[in-house]
Amino acid sequence: MFSSELQVGIAYALAAGILWGISPLLLKRSLKYTDVSTATLVEQHVSVIMLVGLAVQSGEIFQIDFGSRAFWAFFLAGAVGASFGKVFYYKGIDKIGASKATSIKNSSPLLTAVLAVLIIGEQMSWYIAAGVTLIVFGIAVLTQSKDSGRRGVDKFQYFLFPIVSALCFGVNPIFKKIGINSANLPILGTMITQVSALLFMFLFARVIGLQIKFQRVPAKALALSTLSGITEGLGSLCTFYALVYGPAALLSPIWRISPLVTFALAHFTLRGVEVVTLRDGVAASLIVLGVFVLSQG
Repeated sequence: MFSSELQVGIAYALAAGILWGISPLLLKRSLKYTDVSTATLVEQHVSVIMLVGLAVQSGEIFQIDFGSRAFWAFFLAGAVGASFGKVFYYKGIDKIGASKATSIKNSSPLLTAVLAVLIIGEQMSWYIAAGVTLIVFGIAVLTQSKDSGRRGVDKFQYFLFPIVSALCFGVNPIFKKIGINSANLPILGTMITQVSALLFMFLFARVIGLQIKFQRVPAKALALSTLSGITEGLGSLCTFYALVYGPAALLSPIWRISPLVTFALAHFTLRGVEVVTLRDGVAASLIVLGVFVLSQG
């Protein structure tokens, strides 16, 4: 049995997974009315505004120390995961769909588990190794899905976006955990991460293919992107709270249940927008099974 403290961490990780499973569906819907760049920027601004408000209300913002180890760990978490990882992830959603992109992105525990052992000194077990194998197999099934009308080389290029995103998100929890271990300030950590992400989006817009332009955002796109920003920001906050109570190697895979949430909801909410096949469901289930096995370690 898990300790009561670790159970709290698992509950936060599960909440993050649910919120992050809903967010891409809202984002995918918004892409019917606007482009990826606009949706991404609206979503990120909403997350930042919400988290700054929470940081002020909690008083954590007044404990910020720009020279501390925690600050720079949180800052890098935003640069790597919440910025580059997010943009490549959303491009993946646009190219191959929310359910497929989310499933591939959630292979990131592979890298997280290895780095948690090498850098933070967390323990590796056979459960973690078995979970990793299931996740890899799930991705293999997913990427073999038939995609009518696209040639193999195009399909590989489309899948490259969420694969790069997975690498970024794999490193992200390591920086989060280092920051939380240095300063137990989850709201401030989330805020710094999201502000850092927004900053890097502007600085490297051309490199990552983000088009920054002033234009009128359709009401439906604005509403959906705003809701996506709220769920994304709250999901990120839950991951920081989870890491207060447990190790990254264990909790990071648990909050990756989001492909199951995305797949289940996409079947009902994205009809006419995205085709979700039985193969996609099997792949998502394998990945979630891998997450469950990882949680036993």
